[in-house]
Amino acid sequence: MAVKPKPPTAGRRPGSSAASSSNSPRVSHTSSPVETLPVLIRAAEDFFSKARASVSELGRTRDTAAIEEYHKLIATGLGCLEAAMQSNKLWPRLEARLRLRYAGMLVEETVNTMEAETALTKGIALCDKHRLADLKYCMQFLFAKALFQRNPKAALISLDHTISESATYKQAAWVYVFRFLKAAFYVEAGSSTDPHAFENLRSLASVADQRGDKAICVVASLLEALAHLGAMKEDAILRVQTCIAQASKFQLDASTRLPQIDVLLLFLDIACSLLQKQTNVYSQKLAALQSRMDDLKSSGEWDPRTSELLLPIRKQPGSSQTISDDTACILRRGDGETDYLVLPALTYHQAFALAYTFHGLFTLAKSTTIGKSSQIWKQALKVLKDHDSKPPSSSLPEAIRQADWDAAIACYVQILIGLQSATLSEWAKVKECLQAIRDLEITPSKVLGLLHLYLTGVFEQGTANLGQALKIFEDPRFDLEANQPGKAGVASTEFLLSVLAALNRIWIMQDPAHRNDAKTSELIETLRPLCADAADVEVRMVFNLVLASLRTQAPASINQIKRHIQQSLNGAQATSNTHCLSIALNIMRCRLFENVVGEQALKSARASAAQAKKAGNQLWMSVAEGMLAQSLEMQGALAEAKATRENGVRLANKALAMSQC
Repeated sequence: MAVKPKPPTAGRRPGSSAASSSNSPRVSHTSSPVETLPVLIRAAEDFFSKARASVSELGRTRDTAAIEEYHKLIATGLGCLEAAMQSNKLWPRLEARLRLRYAGMLVEETVNTMEAETALTKGIALCDKHRLADLKYCMQFLFAKALFQRNPKAALISLDHTISESATYKQAAWVYVFRFLKAAFYVEAGSSTDPHAFENLRSLASVADQRGDKAICVVASLLEALAHLGAMKEDAILRVQTCIAQASKFQLDASTRLPQIDVLLLFLDIACSLLQKQTNVYSQKLAALQSRMDDLKSSGEWDPRTSELLLPIRKQPGSSQTISDDTACILRRGDGETDYLVLPALTYHQAFALAYTFHGLFTLAKSTTIGKSSQIWKQALKVLKDHDSKPPSSSLPEAIRQADWDAAIACYVQILIGLQSATLSEWAKVKECLQAIRDLEITPSKVLGLLHLYLTGVFEQGTANLGQALKIFEDPRFDLEANQPGKAGVASTEFLLSVLAALNRIWIMQDPAHRNDAKTSELIETLRPLCADAADVEVRMVFNLVLASLRTQAPASINQIKRHIQQSLNGAQATSNTHCLSIALNIMRCRLFENVVGEQALKSARASAAQAKKAGNQLWMSVAEGMLAQSLEMQGALAEAKATRENGVRLANKALAMSQC
């Protein structure tokens, strides 16, 4: 895939050397500091506002010249703040606010973490001296973020100290803040399933439960569920469902009925059903999701222009000293007995894009309408392209992250559309999906990269480029040993794709031009312990399909073939997999009823043809029609056999034409 270089980040310390001399406004020696101070502060904010006016678009386009201009404006604004901080006429609170703003811009927009830490250290000392508790906590929050960029382990240790201090002074709201920040650090470090990460979330929920802050309890449970879902260990689904149950017990409390929370809980519940292949509950859960999304569309309950989640928390004595207008981006003062903790969350357009994606997956599993899922997935792509309804970004790095998230989901959806098109032999559509993925010009995650590689191999195999397909499926990234489940850093998707790639290789090596019985036997023996007793019913099903179809030097016994066919049929019926059921029936007709005269052979051929038509794959339809024609000839129904064979030839020619794209 073509990859755009990541835009440069301001690395020079704004306000030093070139930044100060060329970008900072000159302070007239004839003017008093009192007169210039407001001008410098206002100028800094004007430069920041001008820079961020079109930051969302800049995050998508990554235009080099525009990024350079953006950095100049940010550097100039920082130069103004630095000049203002050098004034000896600053009163303590204003100086602390300026230091916080200066350090915040450094952390958000530049790589000058050491400079930010220095500014914050001085600011924290100033706040201690003048008892500015609210600004001190904000600075400690920002200091942890700056330190994490440089030394993650030290940042976690620093946070533990800050959490302990906040708890000692009974500042529960700030304990929430720092524990949520710690949870975010674990996620960013890729260690969200570390025992300490779970302990942190459970401690957070415990404090919230004691104080009656139920929304905090719910979010802590859902974050734990997300961590278990990402890990996908043996008991992951059970743990996720336990967390969902813990969150659901507060569902009657009005404080927890927030759009972002409701949608996240539904997504987690649906993900569990998809992973468990619980086709019997698909309709019910899909209806619940559709109902909630329709409510959000019509009620205006979820503001599309915000990416904030406001969690209500009970006010406590003395909170006026630690929660103020200056803490509004972290803790926000509310009316009456409630304040709000501010968290970044799923946005309105992201929620709808994911809802369409889940809807398509459910429809794929349940619908008999061929290709319906692709139409639903295209709605997800449409939502992702609607930039006007998205919330504005507060900085260039955030805009880039948002754009990358959209591109990653779009890439995933294109892969889903491509895979469904492949099951229908619509190779021109698969080619369009591959091109669309290349046009996204993103650096994909490991899993997305592997999915893209697999789809490319499927396309080459489907268009009869078997040598190229075999080369792709032999790529080291599909190495079965390296992608063993349970290994650190290996996602379950990587293992499943490696298994599928190996099975594709086995089928390709049945072709006379690529036949390799020794390699085939080796792959089967490697796959057998991984697939024969796999927890995923679809892995067992596909493995048995392949074994039932193979013709090896030492032929399998008829009983072995029957057993493999029966197991694949059972798996296809259990998961309502129309496509695999069609393949299983066709293999059964080929292996068990070839050149057999009798009613059973004819019934098998008719069932294969009917199921192939229902699945909609032109190639398998032509195969089934050909075998049905042969069975009819054996029974003496020559006229029907002739018509059936002609239809099979027509379908075969159509499949061939579709492969030449």
